[in-house]
Amino acid sequence: MNGIHDMGGMDGFGEVQPQDSEAFHEDWEKQVFAVNLLVRTGGNLDENRYMTEIIPPAEYLGQSYFARWLSRKEISLVKYGLVTEVELKNPAGRLARVDGYQVVRAEEVEDRRTWRSNRMQVDVPPKFQVGEDVIVKNEHPRGHTRRPRYVRGRRGRVHIDHGVYPFPDTRAHGLGDKPQHCYSVKFAATELWGSRANPKDVVYLDLFDDYLEVA
Repeated sequence: MNGIHDMGGMDGFGEVQPQDSEAFHEDWEKQVFAVNLLVRTGGNLDENRYMTEIIPPAEYLGQSYFARWLSRKEISLVKYGLVTEVELKNPAGRLARVDGYQVVRAEEVEDRRTWRSNRMQVDVPPKFQVGEDVIVKNEHPRGHTRRPRYVRGRRGRVHIDHGVYPFPDTRAHGLGDKPQHCYSVKFAATELWGSRANPKDVVYLDLFDDYLEVA
């Protein structure tokens, strides 16, 4: 997608200003983090990422990191019918309890975190080999993609074959897994940013078969 969230592919936003190492700065951010872990609305990781990308640009730029998490969860809750727009805007804040409602204590949140790889054990031949030169297709999809703008049309070399994974561009929109290989591709920084880059620097990006073509 070519939305405002892909700031790495755009100029004019100035240098990145590092913040402190604290994950949370206000208590409500902890609550938003917990809700995202515990409230399952359906869909998958790629769909959740797409829901962040469809936040209107002006809102996206004006929101903090966890405010975007909250907006994403609200979009998902409405989409899957867990709440309505009216309930989200309820000034009283508290909604009626539903069947199966259960209070989760703060100390339980960490125990309920589940992380697992999306790697698929299916026999799909790779389109490229380690050491092969490739070019990232200069395409601009309207939906979700994991191919940043700054790398489109650039030349790199396959460094590692990670194996077979679901294709984010289709999975985010309910169009199937479309299993294919994902590679770590090595780019010279000067290939990406020209003379502004340090000629000694390199960048590694994870890119899928459908993003690439033979150099």
